[in-house]
Amino acid sequence: VQADRPPSVYLDGKNDVGVVLLHGHGGTADGNVVGPLMRMFNAEFGFHTLSLDLPQVTGMSAGPQLAAAYAPRYPEVEKRIEQGIDYLVREKNVKTVYLVGFSAGSRMMTAYLAKHPGQVFAGYVSVSTSCGGPEPMDSNDNLTRVGVPVLDIYGTGSPNDVSCAAGRKDLAAMMDRYKTAQVAGAPHNFRGYESQLSARVAEWVRERGGTTK
Repeated sequence: VQADRPPSVYLDGKNDVGVVLLHGHGGTADGNVVGPLMRMFNAEFGFHTLSLDLPQVTGMSAGPQLAAAYAPRYPEVEKRIEQGIDYLVREKNVKTVYLVGFSAGSRMMTAYLAKHPGQVFAGYVSVSTSCGGPEPMDSNDNLTRVGVPVLDIYGTGSPNDVSCAAGRKDLAAMMDRYKTAQVAGAPHNFRGYESQLSARVAEWVRERGGTTK
């Protein structure tokens, strides 16, 4: 049975590893953070990369109110994440999957991981992780229930992200597969710091056993 590709941007890979990425509020599937990471995964590692379109809510900018607005959309996004994984596995013969979430996308990806503890992933990259808000949108709460290897990366130029990260400071001590990385001065969207972001993520993938193509 053919698996349809959900709304997304796809780059064809050269091996059996795939990455599903999810952007943030007001972003696009080839926009801030996810665009540069998608191309890095594909060019440096030969991974199949699928960057999903996140269904958007309107009238909100940030914080707990935004999280509350996105919470009812979770079932729709969960189905889209599953469709993306299914597409890579069934149509591209992918055997190993990484997940990436940025900003509001981190809320959705951490909710997905927390709700599917039995699924096996090579790892999860959480960029500018958003916290607070109702269940299941609080990434900090979700991450306490995520068992896959995690790279939690944020820029020190974003006060909100620094504040959220402070609430996760015990996770690295609790979980040996949990790694935190800071990029000095980088803003929430990592604009102008894309190369530093990509380099830190690539380093983590290599540490996890990923090899360049």
